[in-house]
Amino acid sequence: MIILRGRLGVVFFDADGNATSTTVLQPGDGTVAVNIPHGVFHSVLGLEEGTVFFEAKAGPYRPLSAEEKASWAPAEDVPDAAAYYQRLRRCFA
Repeated sequence: MIILRGRLGVVFFDADGNATSTTVLQPGDGTVAVNIPHGVFHSVLGLEEGTVFFEAKAGPYRPLSAEEKASWAPAEDVPDAAAYYQRLRRCFA
């Protein structure tokens, strides 16, 4: 994952949904790229409006299977999603 414009927060999780580390990607003097190993739970958040990043994955695109999705993370369209997003944002406050 490579940042092209803006700021991007990356959060890594353990299997229980606990944040284990964070990284901020930003062009220029900051960290500009991160490699996310296969099978590592993670999330990304745009920290500035207009943030643009490039993500490349090995192999053909395949939608995530149910086993690959984190059971502890709410779906985008449920009421708990907004609170979950705010919790992730606090990782970068």
